[in-house]
Amino acid sequence: MAEFQLGVSLKFLNRDLALVIQSNKLIVNSKDIAVKEYLLIPTKLPSSEDYMTFSDLKKDFDKIFGVDSKDSKEASAKIDEQLKENANADNFHIDNINFRLNNAFLYKKTFSVKVEGNEKECNGAGEVIADTDNYAKWEYAFSITIDSTKFFSEFNTMSINSISFSIWNTNREIVKKMMTLGSTEDIFKQLDEPSK
Repeated sequence: MAEFQLGVSLKFLNRDLALVIQSNKLIVNSKDIAVKEYLLIPTKLPSSEDYMTFSDLKKDFDKIFGVDSKDSKEASAKIDEQLKENANADNFHIDNINFRLNNAFLYKKTFSVKVEGNEKECNGAGEVIADTDNYAKWEYAFSITIDSTKFFSEFNTMSINSISFSIWNTNREIVKKMMTLGSTEDIFKQLDEPSK
């Protein structure tokens, strides 16, 4: 088995990311074990400049589906109409809403051995995983923020500054910190600290 590593630098929603695919081998208890790893992770901390506007997203959508595509026109019209209902028509500008990718993380590590000419998933010791055991699973974390501070700037009594959505399936604390995730217990601890 040949060993290799492939690295790709890419940008998604104006955020620099790195994709690494790696394959190497281990010898454990005289068994050749193939190790494959897949990783997608940001290459730097997010900044306030790492955002895209609706127009930026629409331009890319148009490039993919065609500038005058029916889908593009319909989607833009529906979004524009819905947002105008919630804003003062005189001050409305859709690019006052910014989309920011806080984190995009994917990771999977698998081990496999050859058994009678076929690749079988195994654990790190080279023991074939039975159908009832847990196979390697993808770890993931994705977090996006929609910044609407400017969009709601006309309201004095209330505004929605931002909306964040995060989804994850990882126990890696560093990844959670990159997403600025905290449990409700963490939030209560932070609220309690200034009062001490």
